[in-house]
Parts: sequence; structure tokens; C-alpha cells
Amino acid sequence: MARYIDLTWPIEEHWRYPHFERGLISSFDDGKLWQITKFTLGSHWFSHIDFPLHTGKGLNDSNCYPLEHYNGMASVVDLRTGSSLKNHAFTKDELVKAIGDRKLEKIVLIRSDWDKEVSHMTREFWLDAPYLAEDAIDYLATLSLNAIAFDFPQDYAIRPIFDHPVSPDEQKTHTALLRKGTLLVEYVWNFDQIGQDTCEIICMPLRLDHIDGCPVRFVAKV
Repeated sequence: MARYIDLTWPIEEHWRYPHFERGLISSFDDGKLWQITKFTLGSHWFSHIDFPLHTGKGLNDSNCYPLEHYNGMASVVDLRTGSSLKNHAFTKDELVKAIGDRKLEKIVLIRSDWDKEVSHMTREFWLDAPYLAEDAIDYLATLSLNAIAFDFPQDYAIRPIFDHPVSPDEQKTHTALLRKGTLLVEYVWNFDQIGQDTCEIICMPLRLDHIDGCPVRFVAKV
């Protein structure tokens, strides 16, 4: 029997998303006949998918990619080193070694288990995270993948974002990969529960036309 593994972060109060709100439009406690919840979400909050429009005016939006582009069989690339990954730069050589002689699926999950080392509820999850070195990003760009999912903040340049704006050109995965059609799925976890080198990925953003990104339910079927 197939197992479904939820790789999605919970949507809850989080210091990173101070404008997140959840409340009741209609409540039984107020004598209403139905309970109805309202919530406010940004398109790049919590577990989400990026479309190229996120990085530049006029670039491809969500309508440019059918569900088949980012759903289907996926390869897991395990970059764990056996020691702490704090501020570790994953290189092309590490990617090549982890991939080996496999033929990758068009969707790739890059596993670090960073979420097991540092809680995603802390600032250190971003400030001390492992990241992709430039040669690793350049190598991924040669693979012509449909989508890549990361269980760590993959761009080193995200660190200053808490103090000042950071442009897409400073976050190379968003230019070398995303602008060329390799969609990015960010802030997902539990890759350790997949337990095999391949799985089927179910990635479902909300049906919001012509959007730059969207929260997703991201699930592995094994």
C-alpha cells in the first residue's frame, strides 16, 4: 500500500511572516449556524512554489506551467555529510557525488535534513543555513530540470534580507534556475521520511491565475 508523506510546513504564527493572520468570519460561539475561517497569506510564505514572475516584470507566471511540469516522479539527492551543516556551502563536486551514475527525474528533491539540526521557527534556520555554492547552481542549471525542492534556504544571499532588501540577481538560484524554467519549491521538510531514492511528488498550489508564486501542499507518495 502506498504511503503519503507530508513535506509541507505547518501554516502558523511565525516571526518571519508577521502579517499572517488567522481568524473566524463566522463562529458557533457567536451564535452562527456555520463556522468559517479567514486567513491572510503571502504568495511566498511557508511552503511555496516560485514562478519566474517572482523575479522580473513580464516573466512567466503560474499559467505558463501545467501541473505536469512540477508533479510526477522525483529523484532525491542526499547531500548530508554526517556532521553539522551550519554555513556549509554545497559544491558541484558534492552534487555530482550524490547523484552518481543515476539518470535524474525531471523533479529533484535536495536533501540536507537541516530542519532536523535547526528548527525552522528560529532565525538561525536562515542565518546559519547551508547553501548552494555558485558552481553547484551552475551545474544544476545544466540539467534542465522542471523543478527543484530544497529543505534548506538555498541562497547564501538570503541572510541580509532581514536587514535590507536583497535583489533576485543576488540570489542566484532565482536567476540561473528559476528564470530559465526550473521552478523552485522552498521551505519544505521531512525528506528523511521518504526512505528511498525516488518518489512520486504531488505539488498543489491554489488555483490563482497569473501569480508569481503560491503556498503549496507538497506530498511524497512512496
